[in-house]
Amino acid sequence: MKNNFGSLRLNNASHRVSNWLVPIFAGCLVLSNPAFSNLGLGQQISLRASPASSLPDRVEVTYEAEGKLVVRETGRVQTLPMKVQAKFVFFERRPEIQQVGGVNGNSLRVAIRWYETAETSGTVDNQPVTAKLRADRRLVALRADQTEFALWSLAGPLTRAELDLLRPTCGTVVLEDLLPAQPVQKGSKWELPGQALASLVGFDGLVSSDVEATLLEIAGDIARVEFGGKVEGASEAMSSAVSVKGRYQFSVSQGRMVWLGLAYHERRDPGPIAPGVDVVTKVAITIRPGVDCPQIADLRLVEAAINPRPEDLFLEEEPPGQLWRLHYDRRWHVTALTDRFCVLRYVDRGSYLAQCKIARANRPQQGMSLAQFQADIREALGKQFHRFVHASELRSVAGTPLYRVEAQGLVGDVPVLWIFYWIANPGGEALVLSFTVEQSLYERFAQADKQLVEGLKFRVEEVAARPR
Repeated sequence: MKNNFGSLRLNNASHRVSNWLVPIFAGCLVLSNPAFSNLGLGQQISLRASPASSLPDRVEVTYEAEGKLVVRETGRVQTLPMKVQAKFVFFERRPEIQQVGGVNGNSLRVAIRWYETAETSGTVDNQPVTAKLRADRRLVALRADQTEFALWSLAGPLTRAELDLLRPTCGTVVLEDLLPAQPVQKGSKWELPGQALASLVGFDGLVSSDVEATLLEIAGDIARVEFGGKVEGASEAMSSAVSVKGRYQFSVSQGRMVWLGLAYHERRDPGPIAPGVDVVTKVAITIRPGVDCPQIADLRLVEAAINPRPEDLFLEEEPPGQLWRLHYDRRWHVTALTDRFCVLRYVDRGSYLAQCKIARANRPQQGMSLAQFQADIREALGKQFHRFVHASELRSVAGTPLYRVEAQGLVGDVPVLWIFYWIANPGGEALVLSFTVEQSLYERFAQADKQLVEGLKFRVEEVAARPR
């Protein structure tokens, strides 16, 4: 799960995690099937997933997280108490993909989903917080390979808040990787694949894992498995580690995992794009195979999920009261938003590369020229300024001037490249965009500024309503 909920500081974290599992594991369903209840001591059974069904699954996922967000401001660390619950109900179709590899089968997983429910509620610092998926974005595609997940709406761009809301449900597509690769008997143990566990707890990347599973019993049709250990990885561009305890139930007759309960404790320092956390989270996943859902019956949806266009993965933002709307690469993260400016940070494969600030520009008395824009930049940078690298005058789609200026300098002892844009609309309203990139990271940044600017549009209704 991508831990946007918060955190909880514990004196005895492992004991608290075990206690949280009790209500999750209580009252679990056992299906009676004499064919499997008479397995003798030492008799082995294969817990293998069945091929994808033509009918979707109904999946229900619930999360509860309680603890503290850890915020660092001007050198001071502040903790904010929080408690959040989330509920997801979705129908999922998993087409068979003829591409093999990986730990337990296909290296490429594709899912088409229709979300009936996707919402979270709770409090942070005693203030209510809520998030909900828009009704016109419920048709969702999920594509997962051995290294990363991509989740997007087939009905239009998601917002960052909607993407973060849905990301905890990504890990359900790798549940079959938790099954043993070889036949097992009661008491058998096996190591669980770290990448699948990283997906379940919301890590962006895996460093190490030592989680071990044990087959507890075959009760009727249900194989009960317990697992526990530690997973280390990257989350929100920061190193993180979690202690994991969980159980799952596998229906032998259906060849499907039908239930999983998981609890984990995470501590993570504040990072460039998100607060730190000290949190205990508990998760329950229930799967009911073979349920009809007409919203995901169209076979053409599968091709769209297998081969998404780059722009399909872009996000959109239309902040209330701002002069602009943005269609942008999801590697950008909004970290601050006021009525005057917005700050975004660019994270690629877990590494923080750059920052962008979008701000309303003051109206110049005599209009803005490229030379005046450079003079304003030199004055704003002060002693940090070293030299201009490039300056150009372009034209926006609306035909208004668009200035782009690159400048080099030092922040402390670190060589930095700044990229500035002046963008005006025909009515005279203007925005200034400033990008900050360490010189050593500029090649990896790969001119992501130009792509962001291309996705920035003025909101005509906001511009018209603003007093002059």
